[in-house]
Amino acid sequence: MNMPSAPSPLMVPNPPGGPSASALLKSLQDAGVTHAVTVPDFVQFALHDKIFAADSGIASVLACAEDQALTTATGLHIGGAVPVVMVQNQGMFKVANTLRATCIDAGIPMVFFVGQFGREAGNVGKPMSESGRSMVRLLEPTMQAMGVRCFVVDDDADIPQVAEAFAHAKSAETAAVVVIGRHVTWN
Repeated sequence: MNMPSAPSPLMVPNPPGGPSASALLKSLQDAGVTHAVTVPDFVQFALHDKIFAADSGIASVLACAEDQALTTATGLHIGGAVPVVMVQNQGMFKVANTLRATCIDAGIPMVFFVGQFGREAGNVGKPMSESGRSMVRLLEPTMQAMGVRCFVVDDDADIPQVAEAFAHAKSAETAAVVVIGRHVTWN
């Protein structure tokens, strides 16, 4: 049997780096987020852990499906709360029609945190459009085709993108997607 002499980039699931859960939590708190409505996402597990903590100041709402997450968050918004919807890339494709109806047509401002599940280690540091996996490669173009802006967060240096996403969603009365391009770190 032939074994590779060194691990291929596909064999390394979590290269060093990525945004920290603490910095992302602070960005949500600074944006005034009151609720995180989620179909839990593997890429964002560390952030979920921070939000689930009693002292986070953000209520967790678990949903069974992405459509339910968005419609629940829409109800929270109408009731005066400031929700964020947390899903993974595959779920973003699933929720596209509900996003069109609520955020684009009805003008509900909503920020999505979308984990790039399945992004290859060899794609980190390169445009996600060069990924060999369609769910990674097509996320941003699909959102752009719908008129939804994406804000990429790969490391802590990108955290200011979160505030920009919330400002854009509010001013344009539509959705904004914060693409979490790398696994969130546990610090």
